[in-house]
Amino acid sequence: MDNSNCNTEHKKYQHITSEERHDIEVRLKDNWTKYAIAKHLGRPYNTIKNEIDGGMVWLYNGTVPRYKADVAEKVYLEHRKNSRRNYRALETVAFLKYVEKHFYEEDWSPDAYVGYAKANHLYTDKEMVCTKTLYNYIDLPDNLSRKTKTRKHEKTSENSVTVLSSVLIL
Repeated sequence: MDNSNCNTEHKKYQHITSEERHDIEVRLKDNWTKYAIAKHLGRPYNTIKNEIDGGMVWLYNGTVPRYKADVAEKVYLEHRKNSRRNYRALETVAFLKYVEKHFYEEDWSPDAYVGYAKANHLYTDKEMVCTKTLYNYIDLPDNLSRKTKTRKHEKTSENSVTVLSSVLIL
């Protein structure tokens, strides 16, 4: 019976596994082409080419290039270590405490705190977060949060108004 929902095919945009790296190393030692390896693994040619280029080491005083799966794995892990978002909350603690201290005392918006601190040179740019980040940290309710995009307003029907008014009467 044919199954059209076959899930054994490789999905796009997934990282190469360490088993595939060792398979690439073995196939290259057997003189397979990059294209044949890509076809065998079900990967795009460019992915295999880039993987081989990233895991290449030079042996015998730099005369013989050789792909090593262990080296490629180390390069991959090093790149993954740097591929995350860097949160600057620890670097901006003083500014965030300043905003927190004055947030409930004064009736300023987060935009005003950032603008005031910049205008009076209270903190450097590295010691502050931008207004959008400050809004994200504060996590205001939806009706108070900053609206950055214009939204189309839907017309309220008379039925919804009567339902609302009947709820209010109860």
